[in-house]
Amino acid sequence: MILRNLNKKYVVIQEYMAGNDVCQYICYEMGAPENVLYSAVCQKLSSMRNEEIGFLTEEMKHENFSDLLDFFIHGEQLVVLFQYPKGVSLKQKISSEECGIQERLEIVKSLLEQILFLNLSDYFFQATMDIDLIHVSSDGEISFLYDCRHLNDFDDVNFQNGAKSLGEVIVFIFSEEMKQRSIPELYSLVYDLKHETIDSYIGIYEKFWQIYQIYIEKSKEDLEPYSLSFRIWDRIKDIGRFLKKLVQPALVLLALAYLVVSIIGLFAEPGIHENFKSIGTVKIENTTTEDASSADDTQQEETGTTEEAKTEETQASGVE
Repeated sequence: MILRNLNKKYVVIQEYMAGNDVCQYICYEMGAPENVLYSAVCQKLSSMRNEEIGFLTEEMKHENFSDLLDFFIHGEQLVVLFQYPKGVSLKQKISSEECGIQERLEIVKSLLEQILFLNLSDYFFQATMDIDLIHVSSDGEISFLYDCRHLNDFDDVNFQNGAKSLGEVIVFIFSEEMKQRSIPELYSLVYDLKHETIDSYIGIYEKFWQIYQIYIEKSKEDLEPYSLSFRIWDRIKDIGRFLKKLVQPALVLLALAYLVVSIIGLFAEPGIHENFKSIGTVKIENTTTEDASSADDTQQEETGTTEEAKTEETQASGVE
């Protein structure tokens, strides 16, 4: 198959990825050296949105994004042309070679630097963060193949989609260290990538750069499996889970107790409220209504007795 634009023809030599409305091919330019390869994404016009043309036009304006070469209409298809990556896939590299920790750190460093250099949009960041699509050359250069089978959904992708996929890539590269938890800082970086706590390429690079500086001079023998920091972290998580189990029933019991007390309060008879016994240094007698009545009767009796005494005293004076 030959794909044509106004000036060039591209000969398809292999299909490497296909979807419902999109096929992706490896091709070379007719009349040019065949060892210079391109990736052609061919999408049916019937599935294309008008917004895609605007999106691709803006991407073409980004000088740093040199992987995107051209897009054009060929027959009933939209063709998007990319540079084809060099070397082998990251999956092949890590699986078939004995890569030490220093080499793997260098691979991730180069990967993040290439992402920064290209200044990938959210869509193309997500479209290439896969161990089968990231390529590593013999001299450690990183290049990308892009999965554009869902190009018409370009605006549904955000930065965090790519960050989570990058986290999975790092887990694959450092699978042994992640299992042994021998690099706590790396474990933390992957956690942040998967939980949306880093929101920029430079933020990712800065956090990895700290890890790179700590471990680039270390060998496998220098790494301590399941280090103290991880044991402390696991202990904290265990305590947290235990407390959570205790707190939830306690809250339920507390709520029930409050409900019972509230219901009892509704049906309880009004009680006698205790008054203040003092204000500052002044003491206040606490009396009830009954006490007040008794006090009145006593006062009346005392008054009557006093009057009788006066009468008798007056009579006695008269007799004298």
